[in-house]
Amino acid sequence: MRSLLRRRPRPRPVRTPAVVAAGGALVLAAGLVWHSAYAGFSDATTPLALPTVSTGALTLVDDDSAQRMFVATGIKPGASGTGCVAVTAGGSPATVRLYGTGRATTNALSGQLRLTVELGAPGSRGGASNCNGFTSAGTVYNGTLAAFPTDSWTTGVGSWTTTGSAATARVYRIGWSLPTTAPNSVQNGTASLTFVWEARTK
Repeated sequence: MRSLLRRRPRPRPVRTPAVVAAGGALVLAAGLVWHSAYAGFSDATTPLALPTVSTGALTLVDDDSAQRMFVATGIKPGASGTGCVAVTAGGSPATVRLYGTGRATTNALSGQLRLTVELGAPGSRGGASNCNGFTSAGTVYNGTLAAFPTDSWTTGVGSWTTTGSAATARVYRIGWSLPTTAPNSVQNGTASLTFVWEARTK
């Protein structure tokens, strides 16, 4: 840079600031013009309307009118009982499962009391009044009352799904029995459990 300056006549000191200032002004002006032209280009996508969002609706009822399915007192080894209940789900497509809540027992009776749950085939008849016309699609639980899953739809039994196009009903047949091998220690014992049917949308 210095060798180049030596080959040119040095301009007057009073004119140097003006030349530098003018050059800088031209460069700056060119930059502003270029950016202004660049900022003039624009484009946009076609407007897209947001979809309509709404919540679903879900209904679940049983036909026992909140009555106790079993009331058995003074039972002895070898005793048994059976009852049915119809559960109807409607609204949005959902999965229905059965579990228990509020389990209580004395003298460990729940550990001896056997419980079976059968899920009726689609279209099977029966309900809280009786089990006439019940057709089983299979046993969904066979064990003790003490081991029946509680407080969780996730571990519930007797799972079935609805399509959401119309209300769907399924019948459950629930049976209990006290084996003849029950020990004397369960005498004067009690056992209770509340059945809960829960539906969750898909």
